[in-house]
Amino acid sequence: MRATATSAHVARGAKTARRGTAARAGATKTKGPPANLERFRIETPWDKAKQVLKEEFGATDEELKRCEDLSDEDLNKAYYTMQLCRDFENECNQAYMAGKIRGFMHLDNGQESIPALLADAIRKDDLKHSYYRDHCHALACGVDSGAVMAELFGKDGGTCRGTGGSMHVYDMDTNFQGGWALVAEQLPYAVGAARSIVLDKMLGRDDAHDRVTVVFVGEGGAQNGRMAECLNAAAKENLPILFLVIDNGRAINTFTKDVATNQEVFNQGKHYGVPGVLVDGQNVQDVLRVGRAAIKHVRTKGPAILQVHTFRFNGHSPADPEHERNRKDEKRWARAECDPIKIFEESADAKRIDLGAQTAKAKEEVQRALAFADASPPPP
Repeated sequence: MRATATSAHVARGAKTARRGTAARAGATKTKGPPANLERFRIETPWDKAKQVLKEEFGATDEELKRCEDLSDEDLNKAYYTMQLCRDFENECNQAYMAGKIRGFMHLDNGQESIPALLADAIRKDDLKHSYYRDHCHALACGVDSGAVMAELFGKDGGTCRGTGGSMHVYDMDTNFQGGWALVAEQLPYAVGAARSIVLDKMLGRDDAHDRVTVVFVGEGGAQNGRMAECLNAAAKENLPILFLVIDNGRAINTFTKDVATNQEVFNQGKHYGVPGVLVDGQNVQDVLRVGRAAIKHVRTKGPAILQVHTFRFNGHSPADPEHERNRKDEKRWARAECDPIKIFEESADAKRIDLGAQTAKAKEEVQRALAFADASPPPP
């Protein structure tokens, strides 16, 4: 069984979340969520999301139809990306325990629908500013998996020749502007990058026509004062920037509700005229559809906020024992009931693609990355 939260309006789902249960077809039944569970899965059905996108973003029926249609190729890419990210992070965890990766490292397990969206709707020429949990974002944006793994290993073949490490993956070829170690530090830099796109347009550069900047921030980081400043700047200059808020409800030892009066980050832009939308991050199809619409808005109209409600399956880092304040029980429940990969595999869309082939392809790519990192020499 899984605990869910529903709402009459998808964009108002976070505050109105309540307890409930719903069995997934074919899912393995568990004993249910922990009695003192504080975070539940939300539901953001596409039909309700469309209304939000029409009302808040001004999306047309024709635009939404294009966002809604998921081809077999789209589903293959999304599932492959999720499996690639899951296997990559699992291998990173093993390498960390074996002493091959040192320093800080933060894994992305449970949040794979977000890289799937990047692979689907973000282009190579778009500017990307991630945060400290950046491995999978880099992979989804086209950064070579071997170079990412080598960077984590501190090897010369890494994206920064082994000098940046886990939180500082950077790749000029794909316009991946790095992970950022300091919370919310990436926000003003991303706004500046979006401003550079506007300036390029003013100079008549053709390649700037509909480029966008996407910046990642956690729901905790979105409480930082930089968020308000950047929303104001983005709105004032109508910058092509997507604020992609990864809402997993957790900092290291802090629940979001303990630091945020209003957890509806997607509404933070209302004062500035920046539209926002909330989506269930455990449903990759909805993430693709809603994310496409938000990105389309940024390409053609201006800034937007996309808040993805998700679950982080691991501790904050390998140093986090996961047991503070009921985390261990909650994570066990979330892994069983809120896994975006499992949920997709149990959906009707999964029958349209060869799951085994994509899984094998992803594992092969991760093994290639490990071999490359192992063989790469240390920095000079």
